[in-house]
This record gives sequence, structure tokens and C-alpha cells, in this order.
Amino acid sequence: MKIVGLTGGIASGKSTFLNLFKEHGIPIVDADLVARDVLKKGTSDWKKVVLAFGEDILQPNGEVDRPILGQIVFSNLEKCQLLNQEILKLWMKGCKVIILDVPLLFEAKMDKWSKPIVIVWVDLETQLRRLIGGKF
Repeated sequence: MKIVGLTGGIASGKSTFLNLFKEHGIPIVDADLVARDVLKKGTSDWKKVVLAFGEDILQPNGEVDRPILGQIVFSNLEKCQLLNQEILKLWMKGCKVIILDVPLLFEAKMDKWSKPIVIVWVDLETQLRRLIGGKF
């Protein structure tokens, strides 16, 4: 199975690319979505994560600080089980290609898992216009 990494800055148009891949039936593994579902405060998985990584990963309100956890998890490939499970499920279904959507692909060192890598880029003026709600 080919794992294509997709990354890009805020308001770069990454969602447009993801929608194009989806329209062509290519499965998307959204690292943020996987983490969000698992890390809901008070769930059994949340408790396991806090037990495994300590309370230093928690924000004052008890929610998991995902950027801090991401730095820990993605720096240790053995602890990327959740993402691995999603990829394995798609592989078992016979998928030939999947898109791995990780906003901080390089910072999380996930670029080692994915070849090729698609970087969505837009000029600064367009990016700022999109962020403040201007026309695309």
C-alpha cells in the first residue's frame, strides 16, 4: 500500500485537495480526527493515555494538550498505534493508496512513513485573505 502524506499551512487549500482525493475514492486517514475521538476527556482511552504519558500532557481544564502529546507520540514510532490501526484496517480492506493527513507532517516525523508527500502551498497574500474571510 502506498501512503501519501498530505500537509500544508492554515488556509492553504489542503481541504480542497482532500476533497478531490475523496471524490476519487481514495481513503483519508486524518491524524487529528483519530486523536480527537480517542482523547475525549473522561473516556477509558483518555485515562489510558494519561496513565501512559502522565498528567503533564493535560491542560488546566483536564483536556489533553494534543500538540504536547503529539510531540511525544510522534517522536516514538512504537507509540503511534492508533494511527497504525487505521492504516492497517485500510490495508486489510485492500486499499492500494491512502492519504495520511497530518498538519505537522515533518515536525511529527511522519514524513518517514509516507512517500510521496504532497505539500499544499499558497502565497502569503492569498493565505491572509482566506484567514480574514476574503474571497478565494
